[in-house]
Amino acid sequence: MPFFRFIDAAIIWLGTASLAVAAVFIGLLAIIGTADSLGTQLFALPVASALEMSQAALVVVVFMGLAYAQRRRGHVTVDIFTQRMRGMTHVVFTALALLAALAFFGFLAWRTGVAALESFQIDERSWGLTRFPIWPSKMALTFGCAIAFLESLRQLVHLCLGNPDAFLAQADEEEVT
Repeated sequence: MPFFRFIDAAIIWLGTASLAVAAVFIGLLAIIGTADSLGTQLFALPVASALEMSQAALVVVVFMGLAYAQRRRGHVTVDIFTQRMRGMTHVVFTALALLAALAFFGFLAWRTGVAALESFQIDERSWGLTRFPIWPSKMALTFGCAIAFLESLRQLVHLCLGNPDAFLAQADEEEVT
């Protein structure tokens, strides 16, 4: 099944790449926030549209990190019942949770994709002093949800193929070194 392994690796790579994009935007948020704070406090000169830029960047940070959080099983879960389950019962409930994640991420990707396309078509811009386009952050939101959908699908396929450990949270080899 080399094709399946290729798709599996590609989805993992997409999740890691989207996390890297989120990390870059965290850095940009830190720079904008620092420049705005220092500029305001020391020189009474705030960064123009810092709030609007931070809002757009925060969307990218949150949604581009979804797939990686899904892969690491980092989302908030209430496992008071499932932690006691074993065998097929645990597999069924895990499959139901993954189906719910697929429905959620799929719906979100679809609806935000429609909104992002409309935003692109009208060249939607921020209302701040500096009117920069906000459709790229809406596109990033859509891509983040779509990649999280693919990651959830990857995990469900592994579960259905009888490989439930393939989606359990564990440190990647490159993260350990």
